[in-house]
Amino acid sequence: MNSFIRTYRTFSKEKANLELPLELREVIIGTMLGDLSAEKRNINSNTRLQFKQSMINEAYILHLYSLFKDFCGTGPKILSRFDSRPTKNKEYASIKFQTLSLPIFNEFREIFYVFDQNHKKEIKKIPLNLEDLLTERSLAYWIMDDGYKSGKGFYICTDSYTLTEHLFLITILKSKFNLDCSYHTHTNGYRLYIKSTSKEQLLKLIKPYLISHFYYKFDL
Repeated sequence: MNSFIRTYRTFSKEKANLELPLELREVIIGTMLGDLSAEKRNINSNTRLQFKQSMINEAYILHLYSLFKDFCGTGPKILSRFDSRPTKNKEYASIKFQTLSLPIFNEFREIFYVFDQNHKKEIKKIPLNLEDLLTERSLAYWIMDDGYKSGKGFYICTDSYTLTEHLFLITILKSKFNLDCSYHTHTNGYRLYIKSTSKEQLLKLIKPYLISHFYYKFDL
């Protein structure tokens, strides 16, 4: 057997026996609500997680990699693409890393994805048991992934979710964290809005987990 293949199989087997700490489960829940994707190469394979951000958030990706490096085979990579559309005409850079395909990540794909008959592909959904899964740490990583300030309030980019899912999220955030939220119509659908009266409460909840790179979102 090729020594490289033998080494890789031993390496993968060791990784497959790793257990996922509770803290990382909470991080995955939050980032799954945001930009994180859970991929399967085929129906019989295990799941790998892919973390990706624009280069402006390199510090965030490096932070996430420091948390998940034990489950990865390689480190973060920088990607670039040129958008030739007349309104853009510029190069965009991003940075990403992905985990190995491991059994411990399968449940997150099962929780967050559903097959869409209209588009004939799997899409993200809001889990029905999200209230049980969502913690303050999860909320913080969701905010770091997809949140931005707007005036005195705060938006989360939830464009891919349905109106019903937005109403569900609003209920959960109120009942579990006492956050007053609404939704606003956006170009691509809807966006979750955390009202200005709850911004201080939001910061109180997530500040222990907020990395300094994102302090600007709260004028810190």
